[in-house]
Amino acid sequence: MWFVQPLYVVSEFVTAAKVTAPYSFVDNTISDLSAATCTTVDYPHGPVPVCSPWHGLMNASFVVFGLLLLVGAVLLRRTLPSGVAATVSVVLWVVSGLSSIGTGLVPLDRDLALHSLLSLPVFLAQPVAIITLGVALRGRQRALALVVGVVSLVGTVAFLALTGSAEFGGLAERLALWPGYLWLPVAAWSLAADRSRIGLRHGV
Repeated sequence: MWFVQPLYVVSEFVTAAKVTAPYSFVDNTISDLSAATCTTVDYPHGPVPVCSPWHGLMNASFVVFGLLLLVGAVLLRRTLPSGVAATVSVVLWVVSGLSSIGTGLVPLDRDLALHSLLSLPVFLAQPVAIITLGVALRGRQRALALVVGVVSLVGTVAFLALTGSAEFGGLAERLALWPGYLWLPVAAWSLAADRSRIGLRHGV
């Protein structure tokens, strides 16, 4: 479930390739790809035209990958070291997954306020989930997780700071989210490898 998370990023590129309104990965939000109608979204910085014929793929990606994210986190809990950091990380991954699901169920052109409310938790929870998972890990795994978590956190801060700006919001949003999605398979592989080594030592 965590191995396939990078495919979420692929779904963005596929959906963006089909948009018929001007779209920039640097300036436009990811949610612009999820608009179910061709319309204009009234952002704080001004109106933005959106038209995404393949919005169904983007919204399905929010829901499916969010579900896989949270279920994967729950199933991986038993492979993590005991302790508060690991437990907090799992809870935050579940929150991130639920936020992603909510984002997909309520496209921004249906209800911008509710869509924004549902999507906000993933930006707050995911960077901290990566960092706390890193604290629970060891060696190079920990170092990589902490680097990815800090990058994601910087992206979140930048994205929130640019909420009222028409520029660079898309870039900051992706800096907040993409590192985590791309790193999750590495984390899953490391956890699976650790579990295998433990099993071998115990003759399992």
